[in-house]
Amino acid sequence: MRILAVLSGMTFMGVSIMSIAHRSVSFLNLAFILGLAMVVVGVVSILVYFFAPGKQIGFGWFFVEGLTTLVLGSLVLANKLPIDLMVPIFFGMWLMFSGILRMVASVHLALEKHNSWLFTLGAGCISAGFGIYAFFNQVVANVMPLMILVGIIFLIQGINLVVYGVFMPKKDRKGFFFIRSRRNSEKKEPLLSS
Repeated sequence: MRILAVLSGMTFMGVSIMSIAHRSVSFLNLAFILGLAMVVVGVVSILVYFFAPGKQIGFGWFFVEGLTTLVLGSLVLANKLPIDLMVPIFFGMWLMFSGILRMVASVHLALEKHNSWLFTLGAGCISAGFGIYAFFNQVVANVMPLMILVGIIFLIQGINLVVYGVFMPKKDRKGFFFIRSRRNSEKKEPLLSS
């Protein structure tokens, strides 16, 4: 499951690079690829949450973020963002919501004394801050071109998923093998010597 979490982050990073490289095209030209990546990563995130070993209390946000990504990706695939002015607001709210979820999760992780709480808090602050910037970019200053803004949003989300994949609890496989070998040794009968 760690590999799937890291691969989904790499998927967002790849889409980010493609979005930045094609900054001169309109959003509608890349909407299908962006929406498809969001749906796939949303489904993978939900699967990772349900099948991850050793879930802590603070990782419930990952399910909510995966579900949100799935629903919002479906909206992008259905072409429900007809105006380019709506795109940064849409993706900015997604990134801001994700950042707030990560900040709340970092509080739970800090209470559990998990070693990833500081990384989760930092990622949440960066996500929420840039989400607010993206939300107001087109309205106030229009400093950054649209596809570069969308690319940076996907890059931040990709980094967040890679960080989660790195700090995900590891599966304990040793216990299974040792328990199995103890069972086999208990079943063996002692040899009788004559």
